[in-house]
Amino acid sequence: MSERRVGVDIGGTFTDFVLSSGASGRTALHKTLTTPSDPSVGALTGLDELLAREGLAAADLSEIVHGTTLVTNAVIERKGAKVGMLTTEGFRDTLEMGNEQRYDIYDLDLSFPDPLVSRDLRREVAGRLDALGREVTPLDEAGLLAQARALRDAGCEALAICFMHSYRNPAHELRAAGLIKAEWPDMAVSVSSAVVGEISEYPRFVTTCANAFVQPLMARYLTRFESELSARGFAGELRLMTSAGGLVPVETARALPIRLLESGPAGGALATAWFGKAAGLPDVLSFDMGGTTAKACLIEDGAPHIAPVLEAGREHRFKNGSGLPMRAPTVDMIEIGAGGGSVAAVDDVGLLKVGPSSAGAAPGPACYGKGGSEPTVTDASVLLGYYDPERFLGGRMTLDRSAAETAMEQVAGPLGLDPVQAAWGVHQTVAESMASAAQIHMVEKGRDPRRHAMIGFGGAGPAFAARVARVLGIAEVIIPPASGAASAFGFLSAPLTVDLVRSRPMDIDTALGGGIDALVGEMTAEALAELGDAGVAEKDAKLFPVLDIRLKGQLHVVGVPLPDAPTEAGLRAAFEAVYLDRYSRRPAEAPLEILSLRLRAQGPAPTLEVGTGQRATDGAKARARKVWTGDGWQVASVHDRSALVPGVEITGPAIIEEPESTTVIPLGDSVSADTAGNLRIKVKVAHEAAVKIPADLPLAEAKARLEDDPIALEIMWARLVTITEDMWQTVCRTAFSLIISESQDFGCALLDPDGETIAHSARVMPVFNITLPRAVRHILKRYPAETMREGDVYVTNDPWECAGHLFDIAVVTPVFSEGRVVALSATVGHVGDIGGTRDGLSASEVYEEGLQIPPMRLVREGEENEDLFRLMEENVREAVQVLGDVRSLVTANARGAAQVRRFLTEYGLRDLRGLAAVVQDRSEGAMRAAIAALPDGTYSSEVDFNPMGTRMTIPMSLTVAGERITVDFAGAPPQVARGGINCTMSYTQAHATYPLKCMLTPGVRGNAGCYRAFEVTAPEGSILNCRKPAAVSLRTRTGWYSSPNIFRAMSKVVPGAVRAYSGLPSVLTFWGTDEQGRDFSEMLLLGGGQGAGQGSDGRGALLWPTSAASSSIELMEQRLPVVVLEKGFVTDSGGPGAARGGMATRVRVRRREAVGAMTCQVAPEGVDLPVHGLHGGLPGLSSYAVHRKDGRELDCGTGAILTLGDPSEEVELVLSAGSGFGDPAERPDTMVAEDIRLGRISETAARDAYKSAARSENAA
Repeated sequence: MSERRVGVDIGGTFTDFVLSSGASGRTALHKTLTTPSDPSVGALTGLDELLAREGLAAADLSEIVHGTTLVTNAVIERKGAKVGMLTTEGFRDTLEMGNEQRYDIYDLDLSFPDPLVSRDLRREVAGRLDALGREVTPLDEAGLLAQARALRDAGCEALAICFMHSYRNPAHELRAAGLIKAEWPDMAVSVSSAVVGEISEYPRFVTTCANAFVQPLMARYLTRFESELSARGFAGELRLMTSAGGLVPVETARALPIRLLESGPAGGALATAWFGKAAGLPDVLSFDMGGTTAKACLIEDGAPHIAPVLEAGREHRFKNGSGLPMRAPTVDMIEIGAGGGSVAAVDDVGLLKVGPSSAGAAPGPACYGKGGSEPTVTDASVLLGYYDPERFLGGRMTLDRSAAETAMEQVAGPLGLDPVQAAWGVHQTVAESMASAAQIHMVEKGRDPRRHAMIGFGGAGPAFAARVARVLGIAEVIIPPASGAASAFGFLSAPLTVDLVRSRPMDIDTALGGGIDALVGEMTAEALAELGDAGVAEKDAKLFPVLDIRLKGQLHVVGVPLPDAPTEAGLRAAFEAVYLDRYSRRPAEAPLEILSLRLRAQGPAPTLEVGTGQRATDGAKARARKVWTGDGWQVASVHDRSALVPGVEITGPAIIEEPESTTVIPLGDSVSADTAGNLRIKVKVAHEAAVKIPADLPLAEAKARLEDDPIALEIMWARLVTITEDMWQTVCRTAFSLIISESQDFGCALLDPDGETIAHSARVMPVFNITLPRAVRHILKRYPAETMREGDVYVTNDPWECAGHLFDIAVVTPVFSEGRVVALSATVGHVGDIGGTRDGLSASEVYEEGLQIPPMRLVREGEENEDLFRLMEENVREAVQVLGDVRSLVTANARGAAQVRRFLTEYGLRDLRGLAAVVQDRSEGAMRAAIAALPDGTYSSEVDFNPMGTRMTIPMSLTVAGERITVDFAGAPPQVARGGINCTMSYTQAHATYPLKCMLTPGVRGNAGCYRAFEVTAPEGSILNCRKPAAVSLRTRTGWYSSPNIFRAMSKVVPGAVRAYSGLPSVLTFWGTDEQGRDFSEMLLLGGGQGAGQGSDGRGALLWPTSAASSSIELMEQRLPVVVLEKGFVTDSGGPGAARGGMATRVRVRRREAVGAMTCQVAPEGVDLPVHGLHGGLPGLSSYAVHRKDGRELDCGTGAILTLGDPSEEVELVLSAGSGFGDPAERPDTMVAEDIRLGRISETAARDAYKSAARSENAA
């Protein structure tokens, strides 16, 4: 058979084809419209057209490589099979609870994706394994078959089997699958241990359900596609492209279709790798910009990085956390909402924003003349002269310049610019956004963009590649031939591949004592068998094993290639090299731990050649047109790409046109074509910008200069936020404790030299937005900026000047420029232990609660303060964990400081005074405008709480006066002498102002200016403004009640901007020694039910008023000798209302075995506290906790410390549910019926609380 091969990439709008004719090197391209109703129709039609044009038949092809958006579209559009889920008893609601995190801290009405399996089709089966893979309870086979039969009878055509700890021991899952297939051979079954054999139940369950959801769809599609190809005479091999950039046979695609989720982008990354290699550049940055999005991907040693997880089906496409986590290997890339159709607008602070909303293909940009009226990136390109309206897409489409100008006036007017200047701003903003995203992507991997070349492709990529490269400091850009069909081309470069992962947590001695060898042997045999089935001989296979290694106690891992003969010293050296490369800090001297092994097995890579099919016309005459360069109009030379002569250099400004795209060569850059048909752009990289804001410039003048350029202002503000995001990611990846690394109880910020916040990370714990800058200012009082030295790091945990209790440690690093402190990089995190008593309810003074750290130098000119570290080590119980967390905060600060210094150099600033003042003033202006829109008046409320078994009341009055709000807690109860529930004023201020920020300016970036219009007062000596040395360790049990008080007060004024009472978080804490005598101590943070809003049901299990996440139960059980018997919702618990409150969560836990010692502290929040909802909504279930022992059930009241002596003892914690909003009788009948069907409410509750029977009688 011939060597002719075809790559087929089915995209959202077009289906692309690339025909490679093997040794001849000839390549042919083709495009046809995608047929969404049945993508195979467009694919087959286009294939017929391509073959007819080339004079070939399907029988002449040896292979077809196929990538498709079928899986992605099915997940996004929810057009898959009806799926049933069989899961471990007690874990039916894992799919719905997720990680309990609010992915946007200021949005009170967050939407989350619905689970792929509805609650009525999620069935529980008895049978349990522990974290060591041992059977705790046998599998109930009869019960399993009964539940499977019920799901089949309900119309399910696919089942997902998801049992706890199946990654460690798949026996129960495999037995269940065997029983079901024996009973119903036609049933599609997905088994979680086969789909993704990795620890962490939520993403594994989601991925398995997604696989089941698309399995029947993909099977039908492939059967039809194969049949049609066979009818055309095709007798070659059909392969499918995976998200990880490998090929799989049809049989694998049928069994594991979820691995095809991002096949198109994977092809683009492979094409980049191929073109980079061909150009002698094995390390490049891929830049792909289309109509809606732009993607960046790092290529090293000729291959893209592979990530273990991606998000699909996001509610907000470009907000992390708003989608479904898919544990499937995928090419690691970052995506942002900036494409040709991205819409430009002016935001709430008067600055330019581009994306993420898009005009799409219909109506499209205004210049398309198809009804679009909003200004887009494409409209900007037309106004700047980059696109020729008469020759767009090779002349197949004419653009309307006047329509583009009219649209651009919508942003030009508010910015005080003309349309062309606004268009230039759009281009600058987009380039900066894409560069920032790419920089994050590379910095996370410890890579410097300036050491790489860029390869640009996609419909809009060549127009922006050089500009993005300049921002990144990249000196060379390559625009390859066939860039319009890069993904299809990349498919043809991919080898057959098998990707496997197995989680097997083990210490280094176990690993080197045979653990690694056994796991490698098991996985290698599986991978080689699968490759063999696809026709790859064992001798031709290449194996790439990678160990996921971490420091013992850490949560996150780094991938380390497994050497042929691993030793402890060798693994340690390899781990430290990767860690140092990524985080610029040598890891702590803690033991290593192996979490997982990842194995990639590949067959031989195909041979691929590119023939451009173009013949240059020597001396072809260039055209000319004017383009805008930022400083004015200049004449640019315009060239047809097909006419370029290799080696002839063209200086910018210049335009290179071809039917698929337009390449823009900015002023100062140059381009030439090489003999392979690539455009090679030399980018003029400015190493240091001219000084725009000197250090001695008066503040007023500095502000004026920055305000004069609103485009640059937006770009700089966004860059500072990007820096804090990198700091946040660093903490997540380097911290040791569950509470910081997994639950994310920390925050990062950049502050001006006076300690006022300029920018903070998007997912900062909200309370830290007020308390962290206060801690910084406290440090500055003791250590004025002029006394600080480079390399210094400062620390404090003073509850009265930091975050309200000793567990929150603030770490502050000065940022120097030209010998002066120009900014402060700061983090604060909740450590797992701080010494002192564990029984906060018994403490009477802060001295009993742990180690107090006044403002001190933690690091002096780069050297750790050994005395302070030793003092901390001797005064906390989990020294390795606590000091590891502190060093993680130091590492994040150092990364932030380094990036601030680079930022100052890039933008010609000598300090941040002017920029800080401008952004803070703009945020302040937006807040004052929002307050002014409220009616003046005093609005009062009070809230009850029950932290220690006796109900207390906090009154509050909120006064709106012009542009200011005063919150007064006059009449608050006096501070308590015992119990740790007192709040410092810093903590009260934080929780009183946070809900106001959410209500009034949720879309404005947070900084010090957001809070200047607020004043918060509370009587000194009260429970909300306690005097030292009051006990404060449990201050959340008082401070968290501020938000329901404020929402209730404002509910009649702005009912659509508030929520009813939300069930507050509670904590389970465990400590002791395990069966091997090792100490342990961890806490599990859990969220209650969210209060309902106007027309919006509350969500169950949401950690309000925090931005924290709950921990994986499997991860917790791997770190603690416990078995969690249940984590699920409680029926009839959500507060009734026209909108229902979120359901309560029940958790039941016991010891894993009797050996060792264990103590559990349980702290239910909201015990015996039914809180009425708003506008007639009713209370939800109140929290409680019980200890079951020796056949008795002991009430834990508002908190207890329990000694658990035997696995038969059980602790149960129920968290409070959310309250309702509106009269329950007004809830639509359809929603009541849906709640009954899903088991959220019973028929009794429907009759009693929602008056369903009365409604039926009235209707009759």
